[in-house]
Amino acid sequence: MPQNRPPAQKSMKVAAREAMKGDAIPSDFGLLPGTFVMPSRLRRPSIIRSARLRLQLEWHRLKTRVIDFGGVIYYKWGIAKKPNPRPKLALRNTGRIAQALYTQMYTAFAEPRRESGDLALLRKTCSDGLFASFQSRIASRPKNQKLRWTLHQYTRTPRVVSHRAVVLPMVKGAALRQAIVTVHSRQSLTHLKAGEEMTSGTGEVKEVKEYVVVQRRMWKEHEEPWMVWGTTEESDWPSTSPD
Repeated sequence: MPQNRPPAQKSMKVAAREAMKGDAIPSDFGLLPGTFVMPSRLRRPSIIRSARLRLQLEWHRLKTRVIDFGGVIYYKWGIAKKPNPRPKLALRNTGRIAQALYTQMYTAFAEPRRESGDLALLRKTCSDGLFASFQSRIASRPKNQKLRWTLHQYTRTPRVVSHRAVVLPMVKGAALRQAIVTVHSRQSLTHLKAGEEMTSGTGEVKEVKEYVVVQRRMWKEHEEPWMVWGTTEESDWPSTSPD
């Protein structure tokens, strides 16, 4: 599958400062600093051989979850003021929303009826950096080549592994919610020649696991729809350890 990790983004302060100079509202503030994705079981320190390191990891996960939850609660109650409505968190729906956006994003990227994909839908679904990345890949496709992305099935229930919210600096009534959702699926990407002929060596069904980053902005105390920022990886440990 095509990779969709955007290049390094500007810091939140820089992006917010630039937004104040004009009417443009940035959608890319990067992956929120301090984001932690728990390593999978095989990548965690052994509780037998490295008990101290494993306990540090579990403590860091617990502490991060508490801090992150506090940020999400403040996002709901501390930013929007009356008469503007407070945002509805709908935390149980986050995984389902991320999965739906994931399907929408790849379907638009590999729209078989158009060589250029569905740019309008990608623009609606993706943040600025991710949209630019997809746009570049579409522009570099060979002439008369089309793609068809097929989702055969989701193999597990989507799981939220990080959910954070921060106030955007220097912009009143602005904040950002960002969630990371593990998406497991069986999917294929087929290259089509003119006449809908399948290119040999493509279309193989693969098991794919991705950490999909979705985000939702609040701007001037009004919440906007969810969109996809990109994907990320599990956190390295102990490199993310505060020690």
